[in-house]
Amino acid sequence: MAKIKYKKFISIGQKIIFEVTWLMILFVVVFSLYVYLSMQRNAMNRYEQQIIINTEVSARNIDHYISSMITATRSVYINHMLMEFLKNNHGRKELEYNEARITEYFKSVYYASAVATQIYLVMPYENFSILYEPKQLKFSVAGIDKRIKIPQMQDHREVYVEPTHIKTDYGHNIPVIERYPADEQVITVWLPIANLPADSKPIAYMAIDLPISFITDNCSVIDTEEETVYVVDEANMIIASSNTDAQMKNLMEYYPWYRRTDQNSIFSQYRDQLLAETQIDSQYFNWSIVKAASIRSVYALTTTQMVSMLMLFGVLASLFLVVTSAGILKYVKSLRQITSYMEKERESRSWDQERKISDYIQYYANDEIGSMMDSFQHLMDSLKEHAIQKYELKLAYTKSELRTMQAQINPHFIYNVIQCFATNALKDHNLKQYQMISSFGQMLHYAMVLEPSMVSADKEIEYIERYIDLQQMRFEQHLIMIYEIEPTSADFKIPKMSIQPLIENSIIHGDLMRKSEGMIQLKTEIRQEQFHLLLKDNGIPVSEKTTRQIQCKIDQIREKLLYQNNSVERKRAAALKYSVREDENHNHFIGIENVFSRLLLSFGSCDFRIYANDWKGTSVEFAVPLKAKPFQEVKE
Repeated sequence: MAKIKYKKFISIGQKIIFEVTWLMILFVVVFSLYVYLSMQRNAMNRYEQQIIINTEVSARNIDHYISSMITATRSVYINHMLMEFLKNNHGRKELEYNEARITEYFKSVYYASAVATQIYLVMPYENFSILYEPKQLKFSVAGIDKRIKIPQMQDHREVYVEPTHIKTDYGHNIPVIERYPADEQVITVWLPIANLPADSKPIAYMAIDLPISFITDNCSVIDTEEETVYVVDEANMIIASSNTDAQMKNLMEYYPWYRRTDQNSIFSQYRDQLLAETQIDSQYFNWSIVKAASIRSVYALTTTQMVSMLMLFGVLASLFLVVTSAGILKYVKSLRQITSYMEKERESRSWDQERKISDYIQYYANDEIGSMMDSFQHLMDSLKEHAIQKYELKLAYTKSELRTMQAQINPHFIYNVIQCFATNALKDHNLKQYQMISSFGQMLHYAMVLEPSMVSADKEIEYIERYIDLQQMRFEQHLIMIYEIEPTSADFKIPKMSIQPLIENSIIHGDLMRKSEGMIQLKTEIRQEQFHLLLKDNGIPVSEKTTRQIQCKIDQIREKLLYQNNSVERKRAAALKYSVREDENHNHFIGIENVFSRLLLSFGSCDFRIYANDWKGTSVEFAVPLKAKPFQEVKE
């Protein structure tokens, strides 16, 4: 015999506290994750908006600065004396004569671009150039160095921005000390000067060197320690950057995964890197400001806020769990006291003593625990009465067993006596009498043995065949029987003696044994998840009045057995009541009522019909479900 394994005792309080703790942890995790993702999304949106605003401000500042410088440079066209000098020969005498005018012009350009390190004026056709150094407040004159590449511009409105390069003295042999710092990185803005309005072809060129620092200074408002700002041209060359090592290099060397587009503002993310690009809207150059940052730096504030919030939430959750646990343990303590008391009472077997739970456990709240204590007290009060009734129930059970044994002995005794009569008839060579007695004995044995109560349809049909044989021998009249048994329906189990009463009604009420060609058709089949039975005869047809009476009775039986709030014992008693009516009032159709009641109790539902058929006789048919829950006897 297998040993019973007892599970380890775990207090309800511990279970509840454990489940509440896990639910709280799950809530905190889900809530924190949701809040953190929302905060990240909001942080990214704020960061994008901030980048767009700051980069647009920096872009406008850079464009405004260079545009103002170009406008100041083109003021040469309203300086007629200077224009005359540029159009005519440029000897020493003319230069000395116009030195003050040229100096004033260079100063006006410098004032518009106060960060300019050098201003270079060159006249290619005269092999003549002037270099102005604002910080030294002087200019020098020299020829054109062959190493200087003057951009070819065909119109006075053109502007050329030379990418970032190391500052040069344009061949004027400026001492290194005056060119400090000698390795300064600059961009050069080239502008043509034409003989307007006569000719738009350039006669001279102005070159202004701007240090890279003026661009990075304008971008410093959007630069932080964990971020890098790049100003790039259309060829992805870095013009200026907060990372000085990246200047004069290609942006793709640092971010090979990045793909630029023509959009004004774009954001690209790759792993832990985020790039934000804003184009500088200028008519003179096609630059973009690209800001690189790590996702971690964008979410730095969010992470800090989240940690602070989790700490606060953790403290509040801990306080909640402490308070909740204290309340739970308070109630569980009362349950433990009740359990301990009941165990002691059970072990001492003192249920019948006059003691109350309230004498040992003090609990005054009107709740489930108080109700349970009252229920336990009522249970204990009823145990004494239960002990008294126990003997009476045992005695009644013993009597029931005796009656059952008697019910088993009597059918066997009667069956054996009938078989003895059949044997004597056979000894007297009375074969017909032997067949009748033997068939009757088998029928009696089948009908009187109570178990099993459900038999297959083919077993019930065997019993019917013996019954028909006895009737034919009794009335010496041949009866035509037509069996149409579908193979799938033969094994379906129905209540014992549920077809024979219908056959008996056909023979008796249809007066078939007085008819020369009496006929009965028995048909069974499985159709639409139901067992169908049809019994058809050519006897006396049932009247409409009788049909209505039977149908009304069937409806009454169905209402009483199924739709009233009766116990199983009452339903069983009702079924027994219907089964004995035939002996009480000799109702000719009590067989139909008995069959319907048993089918209804066995299958839970039953469709039953009786009507006059086209054979000028009566037909009875019923259908019961295949998978209905059968009627369950009450277990003692």
